[in-house]
Amino acid sequence: MKIVCDTNVWLSALTSNQGASHVLVKWLFEQSSQLHCVSTPFIMELEDVLLRPKNRERMPQFLEQDLRRFIDDICCISNHQPIYFLWRPLIKDPKDDMVLELAVNAQADYLITFNIQDFKAIEGKFNFTLCTPKAFLQQQGVLK
Repeated sequence: MKIVCDTNVWLSALTSNQGASHVLVKWLFEQSSQLHCVSTPFIMELEDVLLRPKNRERMPQFLEQDLRRFIDDICCISNHQPIYFLWRPLIKDPKDDMVLELAVNAQADYLITFNIQDFKAIEGKFNFTLCTPKAFLQQQGVLK
């Protein structure tokens, strides 16, 4: 199984330890195989998102170096996917196109995001399931 988690899932996991995104991230780190996929553009976008001042205000418990280490850890538990083909523009937000390209190039089984509405235009056009963290965890039997 291969999955791609949108940057909003990683951000949500760090800003609250109560939600499904936090459970999902813990679950990913506990797996014995690399299920998550990343690309260089994805990691650069994740770094930008996590280090934005408005997002840093939402997680004052983390220093910048903590967030950079977290990104390094994500790289360690993930499959690194080269991007051979760009699928632009298919979604109105170019940063969502980058997540879509990662999912398509990685041949992901799941694209996990809170922006379901933004990806509705491409739902069913590719061979991955579009879902929220909670729906994914329920499908995997991690949550009821």
